Amino acid sequence: MNGMAGLGVFLSVALFLLGLVVAILWICMPFAIFGTKPLLRELIAEQRKTNQYLAAVAAADRGKATFDVSAGGGARRVEPT
Repeated sequence: MNGMAGLGVFLSVALFLLGLVVAILWICMPFAIFGTKPLLRELIAEQRKTNQYLAAVAAADRGKATFDVSAGGGARRVEPT
């Protein structure tokens, strides 16, 4: 019976420590998420610029049409004259 009581105490302490770690992480998680939002917005903006540049390069290689990437809101097709 003494071994079973020791096991119960050990499991109780282990579960308490696990719960404490989970509670601390649960409290800290929103701050980590809000801290990454500006970085994600910056990455998305850079990716859009890269996509516009690649579309312009691909169009120039084809020679069929060019893309105006100066608008900033997205590439728009400009037919050759």
